[in-house]
Amino acid sequence: IVQGRIARNARIIWGAAVDPSLEHRLRVMLILTGVRSKQILGPGEHVRPQGGLDIVR
Repeated sequence: IVQGRIARNARIIWGAAVDPSLEHRLRVMLILTGVRSKQILGPGEHVRPQGGLDIVR
């Protein structure tokens, strides 16, 4: 699905891990860099956050 939506020369690095606690569910995480699409960045000026690193769980 993702590969069909990105540039042909985009570099894809993927990995997988099995977590038995998820039973028969699948969890997907995408990390994208170099995005220029207004659909993802949103309207207006991009405000760069100040501070450190946030961790989301």
